[in-house]
Amino acid sequence: MTRENTSRRHDVRLSTVFGGRVCQFGKGYACVVSDVSEGGAQVHMKSDSDFNRLTHSGPIQLIFERLSDYKALNAVVAWVRAEEALIGLRFTDPPLRCRLVMKRLMPNRWRLVNERASVSTDFDGAGQGEK
Repeated sequence: MTRENTSRRHDVRLSTVFGGRVCQFGKGYACVVSDVSEGGAQVHMKSDSDFNRLTHSGPIQLIFERLSDYKALNAVVAWVRAEEALIGLRFTDPPLRCRLVMKRLMPNRWRLVNERASVSTDFDGAGQGEK
């Protein structure tokens, strides 16, 4: 079952269970990406000790197991929930690059979400010039 959350955020967030790695200063740590959007991701570190090794103020790369290292996204830590070993990442790559990686990662879901967004935008904008 998929969940799409648009509340309080500009970007549509898609629930996932993709395996990946959070890389920092040449070291990679296993994680599960629990949701992702064009602007960032929520990751759950597989090991508490790995969570504690991350520096929360340095650049990070998020690598999805389904894709090659070339498709890694650069990010910074936006928030942390230490008790759950959760990290919120904000992507620092240009939006176009993030969209291309999302499209490659989950092409069907990404297409459907964008189609819904364009229909919603068309509907929301309809009739604004009329009184």
